[in-house]
Amino acid sequence: MMNAKTAVFPRFTGWMLLILLTAVFLRLYALTDVPPGLTHDEADHGLTAWEIVNGARGVYFTVGYGREPLYDYATAGFMAFVGPTFLAARVTAVFFSLILIAGMAAWVRRAFDEPTALLTAAGLAAGFWPVMAGRQALRSITLPALFVLALFFWWRGVEKGKIDDLRLKVNHQSSIFNSSIFSFLLAGLFLGATFYTYIPARALWVIFPMTLLFAAWRQRPFLRQAWRGTLLMLLVSAVVALPLFAYLNANPGVEERIGELSAPLTAAAAGNFNPLLDNALSSLRLFTIEGDSTWRYNIPGRPFLQPIMGGLFYLGLLVAVARLWPGDDKASPTVLLSLAWLLAGFAPVLVTGPALSMTQAMGMQPVLYLFPALALAGIGRLEIGDWRLGNFSVIIPLLLFGGTAVITARDYFVIWANAPEVRVQYETAMVTVMDYLNEYGEGATAVSTITPGRFHSPAVAQLVLHNGRTSLRWFDAQRSLLLPAGDKSMIILPGFTPLPAVLDDYWATAVLIASLPMRPTDSDRPTDIYQVDGAALRAEWQETFHAETGPVNFGDAITFLGYNLPTVTVHPGERVQLATLWQVQRPLDGAILFTHLLDADGVPIAQADRLDVPGESWQPGDWFIQLHEFTIPAETAVGDYALSIGVYTCPGGVPCPDGQRQTTPTGRDNLLLTPVTIAR
Repeated sequence: MMNAKTAVFPRFTGWMLLILLTAVFLRLYALTDVPPGLTHDEADHGLTAWEIVNGARGVYFTVGYGREPLYDYATAGFMAFVGPTFLAARVTAVFFSLILIAGMAAWVRRAFDEPTALLTAAGLAAGFWPVMAGRQALRSITLPALFVLALFFWWRGVEKGKIDDLRLKVNHQSSIFNSSIFSFLLAGLFLGATFYTYIPARALWVIFPMTLLFAAWRQRPFLRQAWRGTLLMLLVSAVVALPLFAYLNANPGVEERIGELSAPLTAAAAGNFNPLLDNALSSLRLFTIEGDSTWRYNIPGRPFLQPIMGGLFYLGLLVAVARLWPGDDKASPTVLLSLAWLLAGFAPVLVTGPALSMTQAMGMQPVLYLFPALALAGIGRLEIGDWRLGNFSVIIPLLLFGGTAVITARDYFVIWANAPEVRVQYETAMVTVMDYLNEYGEGATAVSTITPGRFHSPAVAQLVLHNGRTSLRWFDAQRSLLLPAGDKSMIILPGFTPLPAVLDDYWATAVLIASLPMRPTDSDRPTDIYQVDGAALRAEWQETFHAETGPVNFGDAITFLGYNLPTVTVHPGERVQLATLWQVQRPLDGAILFTHLLDADGVPIAQADRLDVPGESWQPGDWFIQLHEFTIPAETAVGDYALSIGVYTCPGGVPCPDGQRQTTPTGRDNLLLTPVTIAR
């Protein structure tokens, strides 16, 4: 006859398989189409992973604002088989999302009970936030997945923890692999690995010493059983994390995001607690009242939990707090750990505020769904007279989590994925352009975008474009025009970067050959494809632009060909529009063009420092027009003012203070054009 334990096991396994199958479906369904494109963050991950496949190595990558590398290495493992495709990055996220569900269920089963484990896993499988995170090609999903594995092995070590295990006195019936010390070693490896996932990992490890402090106060037997193994785990994790922190210590400027996120703490240290308090109070609304307002990661305003699940969450919190005091040697430290986990995982959001909380709170995602499970499991054990709620312990969760899965599918695949704002942020138009070029692209193509820098739209294109017959250039048509070298080329203008009237005059010979099919609700429409005759357009520009001194080289990177200033007499308060024409000789990383209107002492009274054709993507022989616009201050005195243009470089290709600027290699600082007359 089968005993109770063996009878329960198949039932638990069966439900767990159903939960995982549901999770797999919600994460893999239409994965190539939803999200409806790529963000630049996802594209940057994909490109870094491909660089790893081709030999790049590092403990930290400085792409964008800088990031930890574990997700990129994992993605590289998939790309080694399928090539440089964004699908590999998304499958990696799905993999870690499923590891998260299974790992959390395994820990909750040991630390609490099987019903709570199943209910927690069901919430993680069907919830909107976990599904969203499990389908995005972002490194944040790796943090909770590895953390729950660290927690599981730590708990397993605690359960097995005896002095003999820690002294390696293993008898003939066991092995080192089944000992507590091995579990603690694995826990340390996984905990150390979390530091290579996402910044909030630097707060999560504190839940283990917090649990020991609680045990020292209330549960001395637990403390005696756990402290040695916990110390071992923390030491191992420190050794694993050491290369990362050694690199960060040697390169303190690479974590740009840390400085931005810590601003409220910096203000508090200076005595101003208002930003920190405002962020903390507004963040408390995220659970059930008002969520992240960013379309990129959420339906704006949608809280972490919907009403029913939110109510169960608060009830579960009460259940957890109530269980801190009974003399249950197992429950009290476990519940304290869960509460500490919730707080530590939410701490980054308390500091930074609700914006982007769907990623910054990722450390607490698994434990968030534990508390509704505790409430449901407790309800299932209630008895009212002869009526036991446990009789409905299958029907109620099925209705609750089945309904949650249906609502998640509707909200994610129907509402969120089709929102015009989402299609903009996931660069759906750019992906559509690349699909067109995959089929029809030939030769040089200049693509306009509001984000022409290397880690933005160009990164998206690199993962989507597979046509080796075409080469891309990048510019923003709102203030520039780019003409590739050669006789024939294509120029693509999406709706978000319309040509201003002043530049449209230089565009008369371009021929519209296609308008890409976009949805009527898309903001980035129309997306038009033009073909240009390079020789004819260059000849036209040469007639329009003039230079008193002829072409002027600024180093060996770029040549000034001329300028067009419609009027040289303006009035205070009026706007000056200067167009300059340039020919590229080679790429110039960090390039900035400047236009300064100078007073008699050579001090700028008005200026325009910018470049809308990024220097790192310049191709030899290309021509481009840059529009410089500035306003004459209202108090400017009448008279003639020198007009100066030039080139300098700055880190990141954005204007920077004088002390950080570098002139071109020849040392040429500027070129004086015709003076501008200010008249009343």
